[in-house]
Amino acid sequence: MADELADEPVAPQPSPGIEPNVPNVPNVARIYDYFLGGHTHYPADVAAARRITAASPQAPLLARAMRRWLVRVVAAMTAEGITQFLDLGAGLPTQDNVHEVAARHHPDTKVVYVDNDPVVLAEGRPLLEPGRSVLLLGDVQDMASVLDHPDLRTLIDLTAPLGVIVSGVVHFLPETPATAAQFAALRERLAPGSALALNSLVSDGDPTGATTLFRLYQGETGRGQLRTADQLRRFFADFTLQRPGLVPLDDWRPDAPVPPSALPEPLIWGGLARKP
Repeated sequence: MADELADEPVAPQPSPGIEPNVPNVPNVARIYDYFLGGHTHYPADVAAARRITAASPQAPLLARAMRRWLVRVVAAMTAEGITQFLDLGAGLPTQDNVHEVAARHHPDTKVVYVDNDPVVLAEGRPLLEPGRSVLLLGDVQDMASVLDHPDLRTLIDLTAPLGVIVSGVVHFLPETPATAAQFAALRERLAPGSALALNSLVSDGDPTGATTLFRLYQGETGRGQLRTADQLRRFFADFTLQRPGLVPLDDWRPDAPVPPSALPEPLIWGGLARKP
């Protein structure tokens, strides 16, 4: 249960520039932080996380599976020579962030994190390494503003291969032509050899469990779309899907055994694709 993942919550003090009423509304990034056992969440987030967990005990297990998947994906990208990363919908800083994992494999890695929550920016920026990582306010539904942001362009060379990570975000996006167009714009701007890794809640493995969890998240956030694996695969378009394809998270290139009690149901699937 989530109660075992974090101490009894004490609301952190809002950082300068954050309106005091912002943390009164549950936020996806802070709910995720709570599930991971982090410390940057507020009573409204904890209450939402507990409501979700009470109805779907899989939620905290899935959060940890997404983090394990992210670690393996970053390692796979660096093994292919990618040394610059873009993490869209990055969420709050927690253990094994992209810049930390990438630095284990290549010391000169550069990372741009993007999130649409000002709380994430205020809490995350002090933990980053100047000159090697930056956290920007931006939205995956406005890719041009993200990719043309001057701070991104200072750190990232869009003419060179880039590793893009979209973890725990897609199921909060509507299934509309506008969403498809934004990801098409992202793919178009990436240089050959770039990689796109994404995961999402899908209905294929356990339709009942996925629908239950999706409705809980949608009730807390008012957003999203439950997709099939085929619908998720369309986000890769003509990129080449890498082994083992689009699969449940803990089936994607496992590198260490996970205790059975920590393994979630196959509700969230992920994959990695390269641009030819």
